Amino acid sequence: MILRKAFELQDPDSGTTSPDGMSLAEIQAVAREVGLDPVVVERAAALVQQHSIGTLGRLFGGPTIYELLHSADGEVPREDYGKLVEAIRRVLGHQGQVAELLGSLEWQTVGDPSQIHVTISPRDGRTAVRVFADRGSAGLLTYLLPGIAGLLGIGIGGAILEPTTLVGVGSLIGVSLGGAWLTGRTIWKATTAKFRIRIDNLMRGLSQAVDESAERSNAPEA
Repeated sequence: MILRKAFELQDPDSGTTSPDGMSLAEIQAVAREVGLDPVVVERAAALVQQHSIGTLGRLFGGPTIYELLHSADGEVPREDYGKLVEAIRRVLGHQGQVAELLGSLEWQTVGDPSQIHVTISPRDGRTAVRVFADRGSAGLLTYLLPGIAGLLGIGIGGAILEPTTLVGVGSLIGVSLGGAWLTGRTIWKATTAKFRIRIDNLMRGLSQAVDESAERSNAPEA
């Protein structure tokens, strides 16, 4: 995944994949042999999404927790915080809520079932970027609506078919709720794929903006 991301950063049309189970140093060694800059590989490693399946994720059929990390050489000055907030809003199309805590820039979604929290922390000559997302509430809503439709289907089907045996009642319930679960799972997978692209684009744009800002702050005065 890291090599694939590195090739995307250096050559978007490469489509190259990598074997699993390799350390960052091993991946960088392989990258040198195929002409990839180790610095690009390190950046790609930071962009590769870390996600947690968890109990809800196993139930829904996909992760609900995401964490993306990036570290830039240099400290982003506070006067650039406004530009970084605009970069976040531009990608996500969401105003969100902004705060500054102990010198760190904090941004988070408001009123969105897919909660996204961004932290940008300049410390000790570097700037750490963290994008954390929790889609637990979105998953519950995704399955709730088809579930309600399934319960209505049980009532309507019962009124029409009027099953008189436990087998008939069980079959009606199973078909209705099973269809609702499959509908919810299909919707969840589709929205999950779109959400991954969304936060990947967020981290890509934000890390580039942070790198440029930190580089300017490190540049020697003329």
